[in-house]
Amino acid sequence: MKTPHRLSDEDFAHIYSMVPRLNVDLIVRTADGGVVLIKRSIEPHIGAWHVPGGTVYKEERMYEAAVRVAKNETGFDVVVDKQLGFMEFPFEKRGDLMIHTISIVIEVKVVSGELKQDTNAKEINIFYKLPEEDGIPEHFTFLQENGVFEK
Repeated sequence: MKTPHRLSDEDFAHIYSMVPRLNVDLIVRTADGGVVLIKRSIEPHIGAWHVPGGTVYKEERMYEAAVRVAKNETGFDVVVDKQLGFMEFPFEKRGDLMIHTISIVIEVKVVSGELKQDTNAKEINIFYKLPEEDGIPEHFTFLQENGVFEK
């Protein structure tokens, strides 16, 4: 696979104002059954807990994107376990831009590494129940409806 390249802010705005953005969102499971959640430091949803996730790059396979995103956002090396479904955000506000994101949700299992946050995170932690603090509603609903956390 070629080394994927991030889009410039200008290219991101131009492209994703016209077509949906494909994303992977991850349920990162630790050996003891915990789930990694990240508190956002950037828009959209600044200050909200969410699952790790990111854009699938051109010529990158979905499961390769899942492994890359897990490493970048959590510090963990992972293996893909299963695909759980999808979440859709048709009216996601990014500054002055309205984009449509479709996220394939993939459960991955931690095989090595140490938990560490990236620059887009205010905080990162492993949870065994859904936090009571603010979370992205679609993420929290998905986690409950798919049995990741009890209702």
